[in-house]
Amino acid sequence: MYRKTCQNKELPEIGLYFAGRLNPENRWVKMADLVPWEEVESEYARHFKSHGRGEVALNVRIALGALLIKEILGLSDREVVESVIENPYLQYFLGFKSFQTKAPFSASLLTHFRKRLPREVVMSLNDKIIELAQNSMRPEDDPPPDGGGVPPEHSNSSEEENSGTILMDATCAPADIRYPTDLNLVNEARELTETVIDKLRGQCGDRNPRPRTKREICRKRYLEIIKHPKCGVSKRRRALRFLLNAIRRNLEFIAKLRDRCGNIPQIIAEQLILIRNLYDQQRTMLDNHSRRIDERIVSLHQPHVRPIVRGKAGHETEFGAKLTVSLENGYARIERLSWNAYNEGGDLQMICERYRARTGHYPEAVLADKLFRNRENLRYCAGHGIRLSGPRLGRPAKIVNPEFLKQQLADNSARNAIEGKFGQCKRRLGLGRVMARRRDCSETVIAMTFLAANLIRWLWNMETFWLFRFRPLFFMGREPLIMPFFQNAA
Repeated sequence: MYRKTCQNKELPEIGLYFAGRLNPENRWVKMADLVPWEEVESEYARHFKSHGRGEVALNVRIALGALLIKEILGLSDREVVESVIENPYLQYFLGFKSFQTKAPFSASLLTHFRKRLPREVVMSLNDKIIELAQNSMRPEDDPPPDGGGVPPEHSNSSEEENSGTILMDATCAPADIRYPTDLNLVNEARELTETVIDKLRGQCGDRNPRPRTKREICRKRYLEIIKHPKCGVSKRRRALRFLLNAIRRNLEFIAKLRDRCGNIPQIIAEQLILIRNLYDQQRTMLDNHSRRIDERIVSLHQPHVRPIVRGKAGHETEFGAKLTVSLENGYARIERLSWNAYNEGGDLQMICERYRARTGHYPEAVLADKLFRNRENLRYCAGHGIRLSGPRLGRPAKIVNPEFLKQQLADNSARNAIEGKFGQCKRRLGLGRVMARRRDCSETVIAMTFLAANLIRWLWNMETFWLFRFRPLFFMGREPLIMPFFQNAA
């Protein structure tokens, strides 16, 4: 039997107020207590005028919280606003005292939030969260580690013993751009110069005949190659040279129009500089029969993006920012971020010195891949008593110590943690494709990704900490059997 349900179009009266109604075990309620919002408030407030005139800006908790929601849930800017409207827990995380059905901010404001919270501010907040997380997991009766965090200049370095382990590796954060090819870039630049010509003619009120840019012919030559990808190299080079000549001709027309019009908008001037640089690079590579050049432009909309050769399976070359990350006790730090390719092997000494500045001593072991194991780093680690993982340089020994093989296997197993951190950030937290277009906004998104990953790690550590401290464990052999209800552990 089936009974038809009466459809009532009136909305029911449901009380959604924060006073005693929210679940205190919800992850957003817990995370709101973990984030030190006041740490970045001064840096955020400096972007606004100090006098009392004008509309009151949204506070730093809304700005930082919205960016964290975006990265943790993997949403777009518009979806963040819709989720905040629908979810009372997200509104509590942003600091609201009662539930509201209107949008607290527009989606376009998230771009301004990223501008007001640069990567340096987010990285300093990340360091603060790591410090708070490590202190919260330490029992109250245990003394502070590392001599209470004594700075190295006030401690006796000869008596300090190395302790701790650092995992380090490099990765690339790909930007959201179309795969670049020379022909597509040159054709896009040609179309952009034609658009600039039309704008300048309209600005000057030019009534002369339009310059002969040969738009239809250039478009036809471009489509002849792009629709037949298996054409020969010589045909591609002839089409590329034809389009480059069209760009040169268009730039000459634009120069004459600039002399006639005088001042032009700043955005058009920046576009012309970018097109001129792209033209010079492509002309140089075409004349020299080369496929490599310094500071190569691969996107007209994101000119800061550079090709990063990684040699990974399926992704030999990635286009985005390269970053070196260190992992300590499960918490990640961005040690270096650059849009140009670099050798990450030179970052080992810098990371070890930063570790000593934080803790007062050098690490006991550094787990890294073979790129970090060069002669300079080996001498540095030997001089400071640091064990650097990996095989010895030179020819393999005929007789290998079994203890060395056992240690090497343990290091390789432990180093999987940083690869897993990269997988979490790329698959779950948006590092696999950075959707921001501005350079500063992209750097903020990358830093916010690791901040979100550390917050998630802190929440997980809190749950497992109380589980292992107050819940019984049942052992089968060597592996602990964790009960499935640890998510609800008090």
